[in-house]
Amino acid sequence: MKKLYTLLLFTFFGLFASYAQTIDETFVQPVAYKAAKITVIKELSDGKILLGGKIDFYKNEKVSNLIRLNADYSLDQTFVFNGDLNSEIKDVKVQSNGNLVVLTTKDNLGFADFFKLYQLDPNGTILKEVSTIFNATSIALQADDKILVTGGAIGYYDFTSCYLNRFNSDFTLDETFNNDLAFNGSTNTVAVSGNDIYVGGSFSDIGGVSKNSLVKLDSSGNIDNTFDVSDNINGRVFSLTLQDDGKLLIGGNFYRILGGEPSYNMCRLNTDGTVDNTFTSTYSNFYVSTVAVKDSDIYLSWYEPAQSTSFLVKLNSDGSANQDFAPVKLNEFGYQSFAMGIVDNKIIYSNSGNVGNKFGLSVSDLNGGPLDSSELKASQYGSFEKGEYFNGKLVVKGDFVKINDVETFGIGLLNENGSVDESFVFPNYLGDIKQFQVIDNETIFVSTKSKLLKLNNQGVILKDFVYKDVTALLGVEKFKVLDNGKILITDQWSLVLLSAEGVQERNYALQSENYYWFTGLTFELQADKIIVGAMYNDFSATPYSYKILRFDMDGSLDETFTLNGSGPDTSVGKIKVLDTGEIILAGVFLNFNGISVPNQIVKLSKDGEMDLQFNENQKESLIGNSSYHDYKKIEVVDSVIYITEGNANVTAINLDGTFVKEFEMPVQMDQISDIVALEDAAPSNTGKFKANEDHYIFAIGSSKNTANGASSFVVKVNVGKSTLSTKPTPDVLKSNVQIYPVPVRNTAYLSFSNTVSPNKVVIYAMNGSEIYSAKIENAESAEINLSNYKSGTYIVKLFSDTGVVTKKIVKN
Repeated sequence: MKKLYTLLLFTFFGLFASYAQTIDETFVQPVAYKAAKITVIKELSDGKILLGGKIDFYKNEKVSNLIRLNADYSLDQTFVFNGDLNSEIKDVKVQSNGNLVVLTTKDNLGFADFFKLYQLDPNGTILKEVSTIFNATSIALQADDKILVTGGAIGYYDFTSCYLNRFNSDFTLDETFNNDLAFNGSTNTVAVSGNDIYVGGSFSDIGGVSKNSLVKLDSSGNIDNTFDVSDNINGRVFSLTLQDDGKLLIGGNFYRILGGEPSYNMCRLNTDGTVDNTFTSTYSNFYVSTVAVKDSDIYLSWYEPAQSTSFLVKLNSDGSANQDFAPVKLNEFGYQSFAMGIVDNKIIYSNSGNVGNKFGLSVSDLNGGPLDSSELKASQYGSFEKGEYFNGKLVVKGDFVKINDVETFGIGLLNENGSVDESFVFPNYLGDIKQFQVIDNETIFVSTKSKLLKLNNQGVILKDFVYKDVTALLGVEKFKVLDNGKILITDQWSLVLLSAEGVQERNYALQSENYYWFTGLTFELQADKIIVGAMYNDFSATPYSYKILRFDMDGSLDETFTLNGSGPDTSVGKIKVLDTGEIILAGVFLNFNGISVPNQIVKLSKDGEMDLQFNENQKESLIGNSSYHDYKKIEVVDSVIYITEGNANVTAINLDGTFVKEFEMPVQMDQISDIVALEDAAPSNTGKFKANEDHYIFAIGSSKNTANGASSFVVKVNVGKSTLSTKPTPDVLKSNVQIYPVPVRNTAYLSFSNTVSPNKVVIYAMNGSEIYSAKIENAESAEINLSNYKSGTYIVKLFSDTGVVTKKIVKN
């Protein structure tokens, strides 16, 4: 069952003008959870553990981003932080009296991060706060409990506001400190050693004094010129860790000169700023400031380019790899926001949810040996992104490791009342799920960045399909399972046809002697042909060409398809082929065939001719509410095109490009990523539509104001009583033969026009075998009982004196 009743949804929305939609209160909204984002792991003096970041739950307890654990990893209920729930913990320092200094951040409508500095008592009660700090990137604590804060620039090149401020322990600005230092580049990290203050970033000048990426200040904030890195390092210093001997471990997106050549690996500086040449490391630490030092051993996260994988590694004091330490695998890009803490001779580290503890926090000994972390279940709200009917239920994909109490990676199955079907579980992380396609009631294909998997209706990977290591592909960007079981698949650079067993059969030769390479490839099927959009390079004076081409399944270019012009002036992101064979193209192009395109969307004839009237009609209004379009989904029902954009604006236009003025989406839904009509809302057990009963849809998306606090939702909406009947839709009526409902549950109903009078019907399985044959006695209609046949797609042929009509049906 491929589309089921999703298309009916838009018919339901068309009824909103007459029937107000209401939320079905009997549907219990499921809640998605993903691994918490952990930024702070800190051992306290009493052996308890402080965790901070974006944390909504610990086990099943609702918490607020900063929590304290007992030594056995149980939640310390005596610690309660009541800061802004929408803020994320960025860093925490502990003052001498046990009070906590907490830096938080939250996104302020996408314009700038909003930061606060809190002072808490040891049990989390807020004592003081400062909200005047701007885009703070780092904090440090002096021995006298004074607080240093650095930050500033929002834009990549706007550094006029970069600063270093010092606050007294009571959170008043310290006027004895030089708070007016003028950095000409970003300041990313600050650290303290005794009375010395170090600031790292991407600056090269401070108030006219040349300083490359790192500066040392005295206790009053004045530049200490006895420390000078000169030209030894340049770039961005993100990681700054002080050793007990006063030397500095430096990491970040920077380079240093080593033997006359630039080196991008981390280094160590002497106390005067010169490079410590006794330290030689092959490891880099580009993104994070978490580098732990214990007993002269150094722990950090590192990205291994050869394996495209991140690891937690251990270095000896001279920078060489510690051979006794087994590198610990992290998430695919775990190094980008990594945190760790050494607690009671154990390493607790984050960003391991995909390969270790699925809730993101794992534990190892000091040699990398895994330790039990099953109790460390810190989570945050996840998200639902897309749904489709599978085995009579709603399969959903998204960013989650758990739905309600059922742990499953990225894909799950919901019952009609919102509960989770526990029989379907995808237990192991094999990559974030990018796409899925339901084949029938027993089979579903899912793709990740690098894998294509065939699952049964319990989430078990089926062994009859093995996606081979296709050398032509660098990943899985998009796939389409064809009716014959074969699979088209692309990584944006190649297009490959796989057999039904997963073996490569054909690598389409999309390049010609005129084009050397191409990228950004997307495709859609047009009957037995392939419409391809891509960016081509011919290395001419204008190297990039954006082509829309048509290929036969055998890989040959279809010369009958021509745009009669230059095509789009930049990339096409979405291709939608209509039942008529006409093609809708949408993307970021502003011109097509040299003609200005009002809304970055055009319609072509089946063979590529631009519909100029469609383009002219588009001038009457905007799609959505902006001249910039981020098209996500294009769906067509009857003679209406429904267009969803990234901000969940949905616009309805007619096939001629004019706008459907009366169409409006439900206002209580802020963001909608997918919409699926309830299966039973269409056919009853008799196969006929219920014209006078309530109909429902599932809406998948997000809202800023939800009762349970989760921003992502799957909600069931009653869209009222429709006037739908057993009659076919207007598009289907154009045909001489109609088969409905779509899909078929038990009985298929056939109707014929006066121009055709079939006398025989034959049904074939997709492998070509005949499974049903019968005479047709009625000149206007027929019924076929399919209740004893398996779910799937079948071919129907109707024989008459005037010829043969071939149709396709989907059996539920």
